[in-house]
Amino acid sequence: MKVWAKTVCEEKITRDVVYEYEHAQSLEQFSSLLRNICEQLDIPTPVVTQVNFVHYTMFNNTRFKPRDFVEYVDFDLFELEAVPDERKRTK
Repeated sequence: MKVWAKTVCEEKITRDVVYEYEHAQSLEQFSSLLRNICEQLDIPTPVVTQVNFVHYTMFNNTRFKPRDFVEYVDFDLFELEAVPDERKRTK
């Protein structure tokens, strides 16, 4: 699976990455995925809650605001969005 992670500042994407991963089936796996993505983007890792995990699994996206980070961040929004697998759609 793939996830598109992006930071947004004043409605403009400031950083983004498409990250390929194995399916995250638990909050722990989702937190690990998030840490890897944040490391690639060179941003702090937000505090992850069960709500974030549920939103990602049910709606294929989740968002984090600056208040979700312990450290200062220079963006207004950090969003994760699942990228549909093209191979599955073409069958």
